[in-house]
Amino acid sequence: MTQAQTLTFTNRTTSPFRYDIVGSFLRPAELKAAREKFANHEIDHDELKAVEDKCIKALVEKQAQAGLHAVTDGEFRRSWWHLDTVLGL
Repeated sequence: MTQAQTLTFTNRTTSPFRYDIVGSFLRPAELKAAREKFANHEIDHDELKAVEDKCIKALVEKQAQAGLHAVTDGEFRRSWWHLDTVLGL
């Protein structure tokens, strides 16, 4: 390998690999607690949605700070990755 080839590789500023974000992110504790409160009728749907919105916004900001151009909501509004689909049948 020549020195020019080595410098080209070591000076790379972008990854040579492609990435995809697939599936759910782990739910934050705050969101888990809000879902439990909602299930126990301690908060209403609007209060749950407000917590979901806050957690989704924080996740999107974190992904943007990491340099991702395609971001996801982490599927934070879904209860289980497969259950929403099954219940919709």
